[in-house]
Amino acid sequence: MAFAAVTVCLQTLDQIFSPNPFLKLDKDEHCKFLSEKLGIFQRFLVDSANKRDNLKMVEELERRIRDVSYRAQDYVEELASFSWKDLDLVGCYDRVYSTKGCLSQIIEEIKLIELEVMKNYEQMSCHANVYESESYLLESSPEKGPVVQDFVVGLDDDVLEIKTRLCSFSSKLEVVSLVGMGGIGKSTLARMVYDDSLIKYHFGSHAWVTMKDRQVKGFLLGLLDGIVELTNEIREKNSEQLAEMLYKKLKFKRYIIVLDDVWSTEDWDKIKRCLPDDKNGSRILLTTRLMKVALHAKSDSSPYCLKFLDLERSWELLCHKVFGRKSDHPDLEDIGKKIAEQCKGLPLTVLVVAGLLSKMQRTRSCWETFAKTFRSIGTDEHKKCLDVLALSYRNLPHHLKACFIYMCAFPAEIAIHFRLLVTLWIAEGFLTTGKHNTLENYAEECLEDLVNRNLIIVKKRRSNGRVKSCAIHDLLRDLGLREAQRENFFYLPGLSDTTNTLHCVRRLSYHGVFSFEVPWKPLLPLSRTLFLFGKPKFLRESQLHGPLLYKLLRVLRLVDVSFDYFPAQVLQLVHLRYLALVVHRPECPELISRLWNLQTFILKRCGRLNFPRTLWEMEQLRHVYLVQGVCLLPNPTSGFNGCKVLTNLQTVTHMRVESCTREVIVNVPNLKKLAITGLGQYACGQRSSYYLNNLLYLKQLEKLTLSNHGKLCMDFCPSSLKKLVLQRCYLSRGFTSPLCMLPNLEILKLKRAEFEQHTWNLTEEVFSNLKYLKLDSLVLMEWNASCVNFPKLEHLILERCYFQEDIPHDIGNIYTLQCIEVRSCPVVVEMSVRRVQEEQKDMGNDSLNVSIEKSSIKSSIIIKSSTRIKSSTSIKSSVSF
Repeated sequence: MAFAAVTVCLQTLDQIFSPNPFLKLDKDEHCKFLSEKLGIFQRFLVDSANKRDNLKMVEELERRIRDVSYRAQDYVEELASFSWKDLDLVGCYDRVYSTKGCLSQIIEEIKLIELEVMKNYEQMSCHANVYESESYLLESSPEKGPVVQDFVVGLDDDVLEIKTRLCSFSSKLEVVSLVGMGGIGKSTLARMVYDDSLIKYHFGSHAWVTMKDRQVKGFLLGLLDGIVELTNEIREKNSEQLAEMLYKKLKFKRYIIVLDDVWSTEDWDKIKRCLPDDKNGSRILLTTRLMKVALHAKSDSSPYCLKFLDLERSWELLCHKVFGRKSDHPDLEDIGKKIAEQCKGLPLTVLVVAGLLSKMQRTRSCWETFAKTFRSIGTDEHKKCLDVLALSYRNLPHHLKACFIYMCAFPAEIAIHFRLLVTLWIAEGFLTTGKHNTLENYAEECLEDLVNRNLIIVKKRRSNGRVKSCAIHDLLRDLGLREAQRENFFYLPGLSDTTNTLHCVRRLSYHGVFSFEVPWKPLLPLSRTLFLFGKPKFLRESQLHGPLLYKLLRVLRLVDVSFDYFPAQVLQLVHLRYLALVVHRPECPELISRLWNLQTFILKRCGRLNFPRTLWEMEQLRHVYLVQGVCLLPNPTSGFNGCKVLTNLQTVTHMRVESCTREVIVNVPNLKKLAITGLGQYACGQRSSYYLNNLLYLKQLEKLTLSNHGKLCMDFCPSSLKKLVLQRCYLSRGFTSPLCMLPNLEILKLKRAEFEQHTWNLTEEVFSNLKYLKLDSLVLMEWNASCVNFPKLEHLILERCYFQEDIPHDIGNIYTLQCIEVRSCPVVVEMSVRRVQEEQKDMGNDSLNVSIEKSSIKSSIIIKSSTRIKSSTSIKSSVSF
């Protein structure tokens, strides 16, 4: 976590000592020294990431860099805190001196670390080619790679698919990539294919090499070992000579090469030049945890992504490993399946659990006890599992390590909302913009990177295909918790309860605890983050005021407990970047502007909230969310100090339409997401239009949600709009005409909207770029549309809709249409959609996917197997905001 600590400290220095009306601190020579030296440390951490010849020494140096960065951050933030109390600058330095030790001690430690950093740079320079030494890391021969287990489940279809790809008619050299998280069975599948008799017969030459931890010479020798007999003369050759030899040995032969566990695109680039393409059908079978590597190989076939085992196959594997080929314990099947289900479909976990069960008595009581406790059992086998997965963590770029471990602070088995992660990562200071337009865009790239590295699982995607919510596998979460404990990254009850670490913990995460009495004694002065998940029992509101005294808090998330009034103690937390509270009585004090660092402000259950004018002084604000409530923004005036134009503000929900004055709108020029609540579905639309016309000033607006609005003319939408949601609105006949003029509109959702005369007729209107259309809880007597109106539509969703007539049958003729989803609609709608699908099939279009969720209305119609049916299931718990 050294890189994250340095990055956060550098950001803190820049923010605190930049000009602002709240603090009058000059960046003296000491702070300039800190910025300079920490910048050197940051570059060193990046440069040394893949050049470590003495891992223990570098890890110790990283620990020292992390600790001194924490101390420097503590110093400057306490300096800022004391400055708020109107102490003179000398008094501030004196307070910091007395509470955190002399600044000179921090500077002295930085100087000592700098000497070690310079020594490491010299060693890195001297040993740049050390890894080219003789037979570096030449491990077991390729034919001694992963051995296929005597019993494998769930891979028959995968083996057939990979064999088909390898033996295809294409004559050019092709790459078949297997992608998946560690322990999912990539190497096992590759070995099954590699050892198959058909593959042995089809290809004249065969070689297998495991790429992990090998340098160029190592994996060249590994490949040659499968083709020729290695001699001392061959081992003494350098990399260039070995590459030439490999190329000549493979020339004019039809070969199959397995590159197992590839970790970088650079490794592929180094090896591909040694592989001749004689247009004879040679193949490369590549396994990797990184989608980036698979895509870089540039094969005509898409990467093959391995899936988790389903419950039946997990139980089959578990049962065979515990009982052998014959299971004579049917009384254990139900509890055994519960244990198998907790393995989350990862074969590696199933094998570890099976190993533990095989050593236990085969009685129901023993297995029931194991089912309740096995996730907390720390065995050698479990540690070996984590060591396998730790390779993925160690190969992460520095900036992603903190992002990954941070996710492990959330409770297990929940879906984490993308928006929540993004705002928290930014609030913690893990990310810097660099070449990116905004921190939010960079954070989304980081999330996709973690997905492509198979470290997190996508639970749901948004209508534009991007990640909406994600989760982390239990085994990877255990890995993250282990790293968090080792780095003292956050405190989780039951993970590290020692009082020796509590006093210096940086982050606190409580999951449904009963009381906060113990953690608040003594107060943890260095804590920067406080999470509370789940509503604790027997928790009095007075107990919640303890953590509000953590004066250095950056992140405060208390959304599962509530306050009667906005807690005044929060106004002392001047370093807050993220604040999420539940307040029953709507109020926002004028002193809220003291939170000059605040980026994300979330209030839940607050009814109607009148923001004070001082909100316009909070120039760091990026996102303002009102959940189960609406807010009123006052017009900014020239009668107060500080910022007037909130250039960083990107999100406001849910704002009353009366706040959409010209004065407000022009002072939030970079707003990207806006939700506006109107005066009522049947209220006069002219008054709302008067305010909404000001939205044309928002040149960056991409997402707009309008709720409870009367009859509107939609000509107020800016051309930048990409997503529009209209809910509980009254829609006139011509409401679509202005929307068709929006060149960037891709997503349109109509929820509980009422059409004039319950009719929606599209004649000449064309949504030129619309890709996603959702109709939710609509009643339409007539809907006339054709493929001309939606030329680029890809996804149509009908949810709880009633149509007196069939849906437009010409919808199926949209060339780009991929999917029609029907959810909880009457049978008449289901039948209409099925007819569209059958018409397309008759025309030779089998690519249209129709998904129908069973409605509560009974139907006697037999649903054909070609239509996928989904039963309604309960949605797993998720965390948002």
